[in-house]
Amino acid sequence: MLDQTALLLLIKSYKDGEVTETAFYHQLTEVITKQLHCSRASLWLYSNTLLDEIIAVDLYDSNLNQHFSGVALHEDDFGPYFEAMRRDGGINAADAQHHPATDCFNELYFLPNDIYSLLDVGIRYNGQLVGVFCCEHVGEIMNWSASQIAFLEQAGKLITFALKPQLQEKFAALFA
Repeated sequence: MLDQTALLLLIKSYKDGEVTETAFYHQLTEVITKQLHCSRASLWLYSNTLLDEIIAVDLYDSNLNQHFSGVALHEDDFGPYFEAMRRDGGINAADAQHHPATDCFNELYFLPNDIYSLLDVGIRYNGQLVGVFCCEHVGEIMNWSASQIAFLEQAGKLITFALKPQLQEKFAALFA
């Protein structure tokens, strides 16, 4: 299994109030990008209980060394992806441009950004899907290893723990 030390230390620093929320998101996506040796990593939260829109909290592109946020993706544009996330809680698409749940991103997202592979895990609060942590690889296909998948699944649980107060505030009323 990959080393989670940096992730655990980051979460502890955040829970102890030593890093701001924005710095936490930036460092989180950078740490996971580095650990998984992927090109891009992002945290997205659903905007409602219909789970038909996700909004990027932070997207880190290691090739550009830049962070982005606020991008919204809608089920109307990417239906197969949203359906798969609700049904399966995650997507392992080594060949994302030809995967049935993710090929809907080709024209608007994968091809312009040279993305070939995608690994997404659901973020859950009280058993409900509330977000997605996404890893992407550009330039060539990456066959995600069992240790990368296990690392990201564990990271999803740790992210839920770290963000519990924010998730509780945002989603408690939605899922009541």
